[in-house]
Amino acid sequence: MSIAHGTDALPLVGDTHHLTVVRSGRWWAIKADNLPGCHSQARRRSKIKTAARDAIALWFDADKAEVGPLVVNFANPD
Repeated sequence: MSIAHGTDALPLVGDTHHLTVVRSGRWWAIKADNLPGCHSQARRRSKIKTAARDAIALWFDADKAEVGPLVVNFANPD
């Protein structure tokens, strides 16, 4: 299940989580779009989903195995 943007529905740990990822120096900055204040970073592109899954699990105080699918969107910095 995915939360539609602009709705009042609360996100759940098992929902699909959309991530915005931006290169920041030698790191990848990661933001979970539907979870205010849920951010992480990864040194390698291959570790983005792992870092995001850990951050989302912490945000929900849940096990990382409960985190739903992740959709990664790469953005250019402003």
